[in-house]
Amino acid sequence: MTGAWGKASGREWPHPLVCHVVDTAVVAELVLPLLVGPRCLGELRDAFGPLGDADGWIALLCGIHDVGKYSPGFQGLHAELASRRLGSAAALDVDFVKRLGVARFDTPHGLVTAMHVADMVESWGADVRVAREIAVALGGHHGYFPSAGEITQAESEKNNHGEVTWAAWRDDLVVAVARVLGLPDPRSLPWGEVRFGAGAAVGLAAVTTISDWIASDEANFESPEEPFDLDAYMASARVSAVKAVDRAGLRPWVPPRDTGFSSLYPELEKVRPVQRLAERLAVDRRSPTMVVVEAPPGEGKTKVAMQVGATLVRDLGLAGMYVAMPTKATSNQVLVEVETLLKGLEDWTTVRLIHSDARAYLEERTVEPADVGRDHPEDSDVAAREWFTRKKSLLANLGVGTVDQAAKAVIRSGHMFVRLVALSNKVVVFDEIHAYDTYLSSLLDRLLMWFGRLGVSVVLLSATLPTRRRDELAAAWQSGLLGVLPRETPPLPPSSDYPRVTVVGADEPVVEGAEVSDLNKGRHVRLDKPVEEADVVDWLLGKMGAKGCAAVVHNLVGRAKRTFEELQARVATLPAARRPEVVLLHGQVSYAERRRTESWLRESFGPGGTRPHAIVVGTQVLEQSLDLDFDVMLSDLAPVDLVIQRSGREHRHDRSAARGGMVLGITGVSDTPDGPTFPRYLGGVYSPYVLMRTWALLKDKPTICCPDDVPGLIDAVYGPDEAVACPAGWAASWDKARAAHEKLIERYEREAQTMYLPMPIGSVRLEKLSAQPKRANRTRIGRGGK
Repeated sequence: MTGAWGKASGREWPHPLVCHVVDTAVVAELVLPLLVGPRCLGELRDAFGPLGDADGWIALLCGIHDVGKYSPGFQGLHAELASRRLGSAAALDVDFVKRLGVARFDTPHGLVTAMHVADMVESWGADVRVAREIAVALGGHHGYFPSAGEITQAESEKNNHGEVTWAAWRDDLVVAVARVLGLPDPRSLPWGEVRFGAGAAVGLAAVTTISDWIASDEANFESPEEPFDLDAYMASARVSAVKAVDRAGLRPWVPPRDTGFSSLYPELEKVRPVQRLAERLAVDRRSPTMVVVEAPPGEGKTKVAMQVGATLVRDLGLAGMYVAMPTKATSNQVLVEVETLLKGLEDWTTVRLIHSDARAYLEERTVEPADVGRDHPEDSDVAAREWFTRKKSLLANLGVGTVDQAAKAVIRSGHMFVRLVALSNKVVVFDEIHAYDTYLSSLLDRLLMWFGRLGVSVVLLSATLPTRRRDELAAAWQSGLLGVLPRETPPLPPSSDYPRVTVVGADEPVVEGAEVSDLNKGRHVRLDKPVEEADVVDWLLGKMGAKGCAAVVHNLVGRAKRTFEELQARVATLPAARRPEVVLLHGQVSYAERRRTESWLRESFGPGGTRPHAIVVGTQVLEQSLDLDFDVMLSDLAPVDLVIQRSGREHRHDRSAARGGMVLGITGVSDTPDGPTFPRYLGGVYSPYVLMRTWALLKDKPTICCPDDVPGLIDAVYGPDEAVACPAGWAASWDKARAAHEKLIERYEREAQTMYLPMPIGSVRLEKLSAQPKRANRTRIGRGGK
């Protein structure tokens, strides 16, 4: 620390350090109820409840996270100033360490903090394990929790930490700050009654770190003039802290009093049955809740998530929501939907877009609904916008982004505990969860365990979720909530209904079915298969007619480019009046080009679109990203759930008879006597075994009737081996594909296990949460077959 120094309570202390301890403590008092969710906050307050003022002691502990800087090693960084101001006894130690002559010779101050706090809290009477966990929580404020070995090493570096003399000075500083916070002498309290579990530990670590971030901003706190008076500074710091927390934009989102569909969406002519069911089941919840909504495309699942989420935020006293989408494009689209909802409610809360290209997307928008509150200077939106960057982004109380941003919370990476606790006071929505590959699905399972442990309410949405997978997701979340292994959780009631809504909490789980809306009743999609590669262009032009529109979904970018080029060449030979526009969209185009194409697609084929004569050729971005409606669809063979998902892009907004029947052409598969063959490199996208099981069910099936056929097809493909019979002649290739599939699953699960946090069951040591840290950007969307 550099800057002025001063005298307080009869002892010379590093003036900036004392100020920062106070600043962090008073910020922590304000941040604690804003940031930490009810269950985690309850555990944290219960931990320190035996001491009396639990919030006060939590704030004090957060404040002393930098007490390790009060040591010869750290003060030696500015030895001349320290020697002049700390007195002769301290000067000797500082000068001795300085003479070692190394450029940076001090023990990391986080380790000195952990070492000192462990000894100090134990001396107050705390259990040695409790003292050590508190110390590790504070020592990890730079992102990684110190291990027992690192703390032991710090203890051995006596010249750096100053032994008993400096330890006594650090103790005096802590007692003095406790006094000005209005707390009694800690040595007089029953610390032996403090109990400290995993929820309290990650909560304390996160509040410490976030309070440190806010208190470290020089724009928030000014250094006082000398002579320095600790009591006077405490009073001014409390005033500054209120302004600082407000500038950080941590104010909770307050949903409307009436969160029913008719209130949130008055423009809806008719509430869909699954929407009405979810609304009924989610109301009046009083404890953490998981809601799983399974319904065909077009049933308004995103609106369900917003309605259920708003209801849970209101009823559970939460701070906001985070909506996790599978892609950036879906995030951008849902951002607009959320902003439109808020605008209709005359709610000027800013919604943060959270993904790697968010800044580029927002800068590109000519009108930013996110800034509808810019005329309200009291919102301090500009300051808050600057503060919500990188690791801090999930602190925003209303956010829409990609699923990987949430998944990072369970990867052993820097400040993962901040991400976890940032989501603890929110409802977290996961959309299109059927689209996650085995690796990301494994991360989601572990994330749900931690969400259950911290009491995070979640909403899961899918059009095509296998029953087995739904059961796994529910078991993962319940295991954390109940503190048991997933296999020990209460099973879900059996149900073959579709659509259906599942509600899980501390009481018995509920599963209820719903009718589909008229839009999705009796959707008989005729399967035209297989369309040979040489016939793709003729098939498309023949099926779409002179004025229609069509979409092509290929599984590989190379195939999409090839079809696009062949279509362009053929279309050029047609009379000008009959030429459809041909458009290409895939994940490898430039960001600007993709944004322009997506905007055109929404205007053309979104709700109320102009529906031009056109053929859109793309990859999975058409399946996952946009709410579009085409007359005809041609798709590469994909896992059955994704085939169904793609077929939902036909006649999605309009079922009028004039459009004729729905037809889905399937290409990208060739039959041989020994079994089907697929394009090269497809095995890197989808499991060949899952594709073979899908084709075994579809190759002789003339139509898919939605929703009636959906549960049976999906549960068969993703069910036990015997759920799909191996066709005659396929045995050799079937067995080979199954063996490769099992090895793939094992590999992806091993990869996930090397990345994610341990289970939050039983005793969880903080240092294990960041042991062998990993990069947090290794997530993807695909279909490995879990």
